[in-house]
Amino acid sequence: MFYVELLLVTNLMSGSIPSELGLLSSLKKIWLNDNQLLGIIPSELGLLTNLEWIWLNDNQLSGRIPSELGLLTNLEKIWLSHNELSGSIPSELGSLANLDWIGLSNAQLSGSIPSELGLLLNLEEIFLNNNQLSGSIPSELVSFTNLILIVLNNNLLSGSIPSELE
Repeated sequence: MFYVELLLVTNLMSGSIPSELGLLSSLKKIWLNDNQLLGIIPSELGLLTNLEWIWLNDNQLSGRIPSELGLLTNLEKIWLSHNELSGSIPSELGSLANLDWIGLSNAQLSGSIPSELGLLLNLEEIFLNNNQLSGSIPSELVSFTNLILIVLNNNLLSGSIPSELE
């Protein structure tokens, strides 16, 4: 079978995301948001090298964001907000050169903001608000020209505001 988009938004879908989704190599867009999905984000999604958009927000997903998502070099948009994730933002996401939009708000993430996100030169909008992120705002994150919106409120950030934002 040949699938390009998987659209199952705002249903009563429950259970876990099947790791077999990683076998659907032609997938370009996954929308599983606004459901009742549980469990982890399968690392097998990192096999979807054609994937451009992944929307898993507004579920009850838990565990870490798989570092394998950093292999999705065609990814343009990732939205994992409003879940029950744990751990830090994987530095591997900094290798997603085509990423222009990242939403990780309200996801219970902790640790520091990886400076590798500053490698995302096409990034226009980043939402990291309402987490447990700590440390300083990496100056690399705010130094590129395409950035329109950066939302970092309601975290545990400290240090000085990068001069690029002043």
